[in-house]
Amino acid sequence: MTSNKKLVVENLAKRFGKVIAVNNISFEIFDGEFFAIIGPSGCGKTTTLRCIAGLENPDSGSMLIDGLNVSGMPTYKRGMGMVFQDLALFPHMNVFDNIAFGPRMIGRPKDEIKNEVDEVIGLVRLEGLGDRRITELSGGEKQRVALARSLVLKPRILLFDEPLGEMDPALRERMMVEIKDLHRRVGFTALYVTHDQEQAMTLADRIMVMNKGCIEQIGTPEEVYLNPTTLFVAKFVGTINLIRGKVISIDKNKKNIEVETDVGIFLAPMQDEATAGMSIAYAVRPENLFVGKEAANYANKIYAKLTNRTYRGLDTEYTFQLSNDEEFKALIQEERERKIEVGEETTLGWRTEDAAVISKPSVIRGLDVDRVLLGE
Repeated sequence: MTSNKKLVVENLAKRFGKVIAVNNISFEIFDGEFFAIIGPSGCGKTTTLRCIAGLENPDSGSMLIDGLNVSGMPTYKRGMGMVFQDLALFPHMNVFDNIAFGPRMIGRPKDEIKNEVDEVIGLVRLEGLGDRRITELSGGEKQRVALARSLVLKPRILLFDEPLGEMDPALRERMMVEIKDLHRRVGFTALYVTHDQEQAMTLADRIMVMNKGCIEQIGTPEEVYLNPTTLFVAKFVGTINLIRGKVISIDKNKKNIEVETDVGIFLAPMQDEATAGMSIAYAVRPENLFVGKEAANYANKIYAKLTNRTYRGLDTEYTFQLSNDEEFKALIQEERERKIEVGEETTLGWRTEDAAVISKPSVIRGLDVDRVLLGE
């Protein structure tokens, strides 16, 4: 991935009647980057993609591709490829003709089309299947045909609209690996819209989290997961334990902050906006908790009672009840500790560097659950 800007979206807005689907958002995608947009249903991610593709006309804003303003330009002139959720393949055509459809429509020479289709068939590993009818292909092979049909046009940006949404889990997992490998080998620029966090985390170089038409956070998968900037992102991306608290002190080296909650006083890494007296949500992920004897090694400790245990294969999800009746979840590999019985009380512990404090509820103000947790 280079630092060159492939797509620049500025102040994009779209309404449907009284509903604000996209609320004046701006972001950039770099050349060769795999960029994913995630968020709950109705957050505006698909409308954003459709505006960029030219399938919806935004009410305001601009979109520049390689420095060219494509706002108002018809879809076919924007130089984009698109992979739809339903794939939209032609069942009466074979693999070769499906892939060749686009080049034929724009009048490329026959010999050139043959060479380009053969090349892209090799890229997506469909060698020997050019004469196969679409109805004779597996789900994964159909997905590769859809990718090849877009790649053969050498698009400036390849757009994905929930392309793996209808697949069974095993096929979806396999296709994520194939798409990531293809991106690594070819280096195309991708904008990938999905509600599936696992897909975004697996495929994307950067992720944009949307909520009610606004951008909550843009960052690498690690940044979004480990350092959510708003309470909405913390709760939306993965599972997280949250305790309402207040910053009571900042150490003299400004390395850690001390947080008082109604179940104890805990440490967290320093954040620039933290000030004494600030209401925050104290956060720690379930996989970062230690239980029982292991917990004694850490500065942050809490006493809790196990109320439920769910076996998940490689690990077990434990649900604990805290002294204030709130829940904490922990993901534990059984061999790390003897099995804890439901109803048993034990100690939970975690490293200071694995905690976070969140002072912003959401870019959308006024959410009741956020106000309650942050004491607003």
